[in-house]
Amino acid sequence: MKNDSSTPQPSKAFAALALLGLFCHPGIQAATPAPVQSRASYEAAFATISTSPAYVLIEVGDGDTAPLHPVCTTANFVLGAIDREYELGSSRDDGLKASQIAVDHADHVFRFHRKAALDNIPARYSEAELAAARSLLAPLSNDEVQAKFSSLYEKDRLPMTGYATDAIACALIERGFSPKMADLSGQVYIKR
Repeated sequence: MKNDSSTPQPSKAFAALALLGLFCHPGIQAATPAPVQSRASYEAAFATISTSPAYVLIEVGDGDTAPLHPVCTTANFVLGAIDREYELGSSRDDGLKASQIAVDHADHVFRFHRKAALDNIPARYSEAELAAARSLLAPLSNDEVQAKFSSLYEKDRLPMTGYATDAIACALIERGFSPKMADLSGQVYIKR
């Protein structure tokens, strides 16, 4: 068909605006990328095994095709899942191998095929609990967050009653912090 100058043709600008309108329509939501923990924080979490383990933010999938879901948990639980997935032993060398496998997953994505591995890293918080943790931290500056989570003294800390510990750790990771779990109290804290 011949382009007739008397027939109006949509301009490229109009087409671009129409496409933009499609993506901005309130009923259509673009996929938001999962938050990512810094590489340094992630690697440090696996560098030292401690009674005060560091938290990591990973994505977990059941097998090769199941959708991924984000999970914040302590590094030792991830290492336990790796141990179960790869059937490693309990020797020091096996522990080092598990740590290396964790660090080699630079994208923080783990697809476990064994039920025992998946069972070792369940999400121990709901989306609503994560949203509550984010809301709790939202009004605070990073300096205030640092101050409230670097002390283990109750009087200096943010009141945490009713909040899921792992959800708080996840919200802290999303803010760029490297939280740990206190070995005796189980509180989430940040080293100064």
